[in-house]
Amino acid sequence: MTPIGARLQMRLDAEYLRMQNEWFFKWHHIGGDSVVEIDGFDGRMIRYSGIKFSGTARNVYWDTIQRYGRQKVGHLLDDLEIELQKYPLEIRSNALNEAQSLIRVFVGKIRKAAVDKDRILRGNGFTFPPQQDLGNWAGAQPLDIESRIATLRHIYCDLEFAKGRDGMVFRDMMRDKVTLVKADGTIARQNIQAQVSAGQIITFDADLPLEPGDHFLRSLPSGLVEDYVVDDPNFMTGIHGIPSSFQSKVHRSKETIATPQQVVQRITNHFHGNNSRVTFGTDISTNVVTQLQPVAVANLVEQIKPHVVSLPEPQRTEIAAPLKLLEDEIKSGSPEPSKVQAALRSILTMIEGAAGNLIAAGIQAMIMKMLGTPPS
Repeated sequence: MTPIGARLQMRLDAEYLRMQNEWFFKWHHIGGDSVVEIDGFDGRMIRYSGIKFSGTARNVYWDTIQRYGRQKVGHLLDDLEIELQKYPLEIRSNALNEAQSLIRVFVGKIRKAAVDKDRILRGNGFTFPPQQDLGNWAGAQPLDIESRIATLRHIYCDLEFAKGRDGMVFRDMMRDKVTLVKADGTIARQNIQAQVSAGQIITFDADLPLEPGDHFLRSLPSGLVEDYVVDDPNFMTGIHGIPSSFQSKVHRSKETIATPQQVVQRITNHFHGNNSRVTFGTDISTNVVTQLQPVAVANLVEQIKPHVVSLPEPQRTEIAAPLKLLEDEIKSGSPEPSKVQAALRSILTMIEGAAGNLIAAGIQAMIMKMLGTPPS
């Protein structure tokens, strides 16, 4: 348990005992001759003597314990926010998880104590009526606690920032690079700074055309690629000087981790029989057949050309010659199959040197499919 969580646990244990021994216990004595003073949690004291626990007294009991619940949750979370600022990110994240659980358990115990005490106070010492919970516990419900914790997590974990000498805000948690691939196969943007964690990807690129069903691809040091499917883009408007961001809810694709070309092929390739279509980047396609048809090769060239600028060097320069050869062969009206295949294999060879580039992976997938070469 974190230092914050450990202190909170001790504080809540002590507070529960105090409520049992002081506040709840005093309600047993409101029917006696002496005046009993009970904290109203609104700056005033409740004073009773010689009164039965029913009617107005019972209503006051329930109103007061609910007021206590709201106030206590608010105070605990206010104090938690102050504590979070004293610790690094790793401690903050764990402390928030601990605090959410501890506070929910504490409120649950107070609520159960209120119900139990209400039943006892309505009894005659020998028989007791059924339990009743007359509170709606607004402000102390699990969802109320979860919402406030989520806000604290947003400010102090998801959007951690440090202030420089000039007061500007810098982002230092975006340590991953991801590629956004639209659901239709379009590669929307590469090299996006992001933070990837279980079930969530955060990025400050607030202008991304992000929609449910899109894919975030993250390259691993091994050369393989993780595929995350976007369930909810979850755009967050900037607050307190923190820029707007996407805190996308995602799930890992059920497909196994694969090479970049295999992952791109899954997303961008849509095969339907012998004369299938391959969509890459834009809504244009290549017909895949056993023979290298001139129209198919021409379409392939037209698909590749707009994306050449996104290739790294030296591939960006080297690809020009074989692409020119393919164009010349197509324009001749009677392309030589051996020259076309040689140019395609030349592109394939040079593209293999751009491992990790998603544009290169997409080109590689299309050529391998056209040549009938199984993916590596």
